Amino acid sequence: MTRILTGITSAKKATVKKQSVKKYTPGPAQKVIKYKGEKEVILINGAKSSTELKKAVPAVKVRVSRGKSYDPNVVIRTSQNVTEYFRKFFTINKVEGQERFAVMYLSRGLHVIGIYMHSIGSMTSATVESKLIMATAMQLAAENMITCHNHPSGSLTASEADKKLATLLSKQGDLFGIRLLDSLIITKTNSISY
Repeated sequence: MTRILTGITSAKKATVKKQSVKKYTPGPAQKVIKYKGEKEVILINGAKSSTELKKAVPAVKVRVSRGKSYDPNVVIRTSQNVTEYFRKFFTINKVEGQERFAVMYLSRGLHVIGIYMHSIGSMTSATVESKLIMATAMQLAAENMITCHNHPSGSLTASEADKKLATLLSKQGDLFGIRLLDSLIITKTNSISY
């Protein structure tokens, strides 16, 4: 029980009113808060997607930022094309410092949708989360992907972890119709497909 004092008027003494406190019970009078979201339009290769994709609610919002060097007409046909593209992306200084893992996402016609720098690690390793790689591929509606990482040591030998990751990504991609076309290791002067 709570006591409420009423104010003193003129020469009268303050009186005490007794009032009981009710417990909170939710009822129909409660105000419902509605959250406003932004309308999102999914773009695939610069064109609006089908009606079905517009109605889809993505779990992760992916923003593709393309630099000045991006050319939508570039088609990847060989591992040499991929190596040249990744070399522009990594640059010499980045190849030598820390191990980095990136993924190139491609359309069905092998046009580059974008390159995702997945992780930057230490001089000897980089942490890779296959779930994030696949989630990004699905958000971009990619049909193909190519992974690339550097070895600052200059070694072109794929480790057991590298091979296991390539196998895992290939299996996961098969579930969603996303092909892992290649996995590359690049160094300052060379590259190898494994």
